[in-house]
Amino acid sequence: MAFSLLKRGLWAVAGRSRREGRALGQPERRLNHGLKGHFKAKIYDQSGWMRVRGVNMHAEGALVMASKPLAPQSPVFVHLKSLGLMGFGQVRHCTRRGPWRYAIGVGFPAPLM
Repeated sequence: MAFSLLKRGLWAVAGRSRREGRALGQPERRLNHGLKGHFKAKIYDQSGWMRVRGVNMHAEGALVMASKPLAPQSPVFVHLKSLGLMGFGQVRHCTRRGPWRYAIGVGFPAPLM
């Protein structure tokens, strides 16, 4: 409880919105707003195809949840089945989220087809 109040006080002093994480009145710095929502996808890497669940997506990349980790900087082919898009990407990060889940950030150097 005390930590929560302290954190709120620090946000108020800094003039930031808790939810937005940026100074009040400041414009959004990201160029493209993303699509939040679940979608089905598959990723192909050197070990073959892997089904993943999409969490969010924007023009420069996507966040997906997978059952196996992928190495950062590895090239992948992404097929976003439910959105009808596909293209090449690169794994930006892979973070463990529980015993059998990994959050994988994939960057798209070119627009998806």
